Amino acid sequence: MVTSVELQDPMKYYLFWLILAIAFVVLLIGSQILFRVLLKDQLRRKKERKPKIKKVSKKPLPVLKWEYLQKMDFLERNIHSGSYDKRRSYQELSGIIRDFVHDVTGIKVQNYSLREIRRLGMPGLTALVQEYYEPEFARQSMADIRGSVFRTRKAIELWY
Repeated sequence: MVTSVELQDPMKYYLFWLILAIAFVVLLIGSQILFRVLLKDQLRRKKERKPKIKKVSKKPLPVLKWEYLQKMDFLERNIHSGSYDKRRSYQELSGIIRDFVHDVTGIKVQNYSLREIRRLGMPGLTALVQEYYEPEFARQSMADIRGSVFRTRKAIELWY
């Protein structure tokens, strides 16, 4: 029996789908590259957006300063008496300055890493937290706790 229909090899169909899949992947990668190039500035600005610093405390700044300077006095007494070792002292210092900044600005810096604090644009806070990092996490440190306490106290006193 003779028919007018010719059958094609099954492999020709697989080749069509393979070419279609490759074209789809190339199109997807090309569109990703295009969008990243076009939206690069917008994405960068969105990532680098700084939180707004605002005064949110119900207490006046001089009262807050006084309260945190009292905490610094308590810390110094514990350091001088030997109740706190160097590591605990630095942890307390870090907590005091972070809580102070949170109470004054409303930014929850207690949960921020050093990198996130750098992005805030507060060089004084960044320098202090960076100073605390090594002695706060090291088993032994040669850091000067008295100098750190002095610098933290000055940062609180000079905050505006």
